[in-house]
Amino acid sequence: MFDQILSNLQKSAVPQLISQFGLDEKQAGGSVTAAADSVKQVVGGGDGFGMDDVMNLFSQQKNNAAADGIMSNIGSVLQSKLVNSVGLDAGKASGVSAMLVPMVTELISKHVGGDAKNLQSLLGGGGIAGMAKGMLGKLFKG
Repeated sequence: MFDQILSNLQKSAVPQLISQFGLDEKQAGGSVTAAADSVKQVVGGGDGFGMDDVMNLFSQQKNNAAADGIMSNIGSVLQSKLVNSVGLDAGKASGVSAMLVPMVTELISKHVGGDAKNLQSLLGGGGIAGMAKGMLGKLFKG
């Protein structure tokens, strides 16, 4: 399912990244992949936040402070990936990150719909088992 979300993000974001930021096809695709990787890295780490905060981030509700913090952390990780892996300058990386983070969280939110079971299903498949291990393992420990 995560692959489907990534595919939808590619379809919607790549043309916008090319037209709005002047990225080439490779940079635009790399930016989308970096955005997905950033979400996996931050949420998979599970440091300093609980499942309720993650559920808030991936819901249609207004983010609480912890969810905003998670989103900010995703943005910081993404900016670093955009500069170091994709090769964007810091200014472009900031703009690309500001565009992509809300897009990816919105796509995941549409799948999750505020339901922890949907989030668990998403985390359990599509090559992100490490994310499930990190976050869900902590959730289910006594």
